[in-house]
Amino acid sequence: MTRRASLPAGLGLLLGLLAVGAARPACADPGAPIRDCPDCPEIVRVPPGTFVMGTPTADPHAAATRAESQAVIVRIPKTFGLGRVEITRREYRAFIADSGYDAKGPCVTWDEALGRFNADRNRGPDNPGRPREARDDHPVACVSWSDAKAYVQWLAHKTGKPYRLPSEAEWEYAARAGSAARWPWGDAPADGCDFANLYDLSGRESYVLGWEPVRCRDGYPDVAPVGALRANAFGLYDMIGNVAEWVEDCYTDSYVGRPRDARAWVWAGGCPRRVLRGGSWVAPAERARSAFRDSADVNARADYVGFRVALDLDGRPEAR
Repeated sequence: MTRRASLPAGLGLLLGLLAVGAARPACADPGAPIRDCPDCPEIVRVPPGTFVMGTPTADPHAAATRAESQAVIVRIPKTFGLGRVEITRREYRAFIADSGYDAKGPCVTWDEALGRFNADRNRGPDNPGRPREARDDHPVACVSWSDAKAYVQWLAHKTGKPYRLPSEAEWEYAARAGSAARWPWGDAPADGCDFANLYDLSGRESYVLGWEPVRCRDGYPDVAPVGALRANAFGLYDMIGNVAEWVEDCYTDSYVGRPRDARAWVWAGGCPRRVLRGGSWVAPAERARSAFRDSADVNARADYVGFRVALDLDGRPEAR
C-alpha cells in the first residue's frame, strides 16, 4: 500500500484556506468615500475579515520571498479607512505650501542620457521627471518614508483625525480585496493590464529594462494618473503598480513573530529600512504580486515610489 507524503505542519491548513477563499472579507457597502477637507485624500472603508498573508508556495530559500513563504493567517478585526487612490501631486503640494516642509532630492529617476536610473539632486516631488508632463492627478513620487510620515502627521493635525500610514497587513488585505490568487485579478499576469500599471509592452516601447515585460498593454509607458485603470473589489485603485507604496512596518526578512492582526510590526527606536508594497510602473509582474515585499532606506526617494494613507474609523458611523 502506497502512503501519501504529508504536508509540512501548518502548510496544509494554509493551502486549504486558500482553496476555499479564506481571504473573503465580510460583505459591506463601503458607502461614499470620506473626504475631511477639500485638499484631503478620499478614503474608502475597508471591511474586517481574515486572510492568508504571504504565499505558502513561495521559495523559502530566495531572499526576496523568504518571509512571503512563511505565510500566516491574519485577522483584520474592524473596518478601517484607506486612500481610494495614491496621494496625488496636488494633495502633496497643499501639504508643502501649508507646512513649509523641505522635500528636495536627491531622487533616483530615469536618466535619458544614460539610459538607466540615476540619483539626481535636482529632482523631487515637484519635478520627478516621470511622467515627462506631470499633472495634478498623477501620484506624488520622489518621496521617502520620512516624507510620507511627515505628510500623514500634518494631515492628522490639520483635520484632527487619526490619519497614518497603513500597516503591511492592512495593505496586503486591501490589495487582495478577497482574492487568494497571486494578483488581485487572478494568477495570469497578462490579465492585469486593466487593473495595474506595470512594466508591460507599453513601457518597453520607451524604456529598455533588464527584465521581461508583462505581455499586455495598459496604455501608459510610465506613471499613470491615479484611478486611470480599474478598481479592485474594495473600490481601491492602483494597489498594484503605478508607484510602489510605503507602509508603516519595519522591514524584516522573516514573518516569524509578526502580529497576527492589523497592527504594524515596528519596534522601539525605529528602524533604518521600511517596507514597500505593490510594485510600480517599472516592476515586472513577479515583483508586484499581492504578497511581494520590497524595502528601502527611510530617506530613499525614487520616481517610482509614493504612498497612500490610512485612517482609523473609531467613532465614525458604519456605512449603511
